[in-house]
Amino acid sequence: MKRILFLVTILSFATACQQNPKAAATGNLPFYTFDQVIHYTVPVSKSELDSIIGKSEKSRKELGLLQIVTGNIPVSTQDSLFISNMDILGFKKEIIDPKKYPALEKLFSKREPTQPIQPTCKSGYTDILVFRNKGKFMGSVKLNFECQRHQMVGQRYNDADFGQSGEYEALKKLLK
Repeated sequence: MKRILFLVTILSFATACQQNPKAAATGNLPFYTFDQVIHYTVPVSKSELDSIIGKSEKSRKELGLLQIVTGNIPVSTQDSLFISNMDILGFKKEIIDPKKYPALEKLFSKREPTQPIQPTCKSGYTDILVFRNKGKFMGSVKLNFECQRHQMVGQRYNDADFGQSGEYEALKKLLK
């Protein structure tokens, strides 16, 4: 009797494990929980950014800009100082209309890729989205629409397939 109960338990567990990946692949699994999204845009053109990168001696402001635009800042949701630094560095700031949140949640959700892509260049990030929930920093996404590159922090699921189902084009239209 114990053997049968053990086998039923194992079989139930195995069935549940097989169903979860399918649900994750096709379900609505948003990367972020949020009630506010702020869109920051880099305050310099691509040519100005390339010029700053090429300079041998950079000002503190230029170094701060490069850390955000080309570096790995932020590294975690505990690292929210970069948000006030973007204000200091002159990033253009726009609070996204809450009517767009359902579309953003859909775009920033785990899904199976339909159009596999590879980043087309290694230029810096030009747009940054900051996700907040009840005033708390939940995560961010640094984007380069031209290169189809991104860097996410704070996401709840693996973001490796982001952008491979037309998200870059849809997001660019939504933010403009």
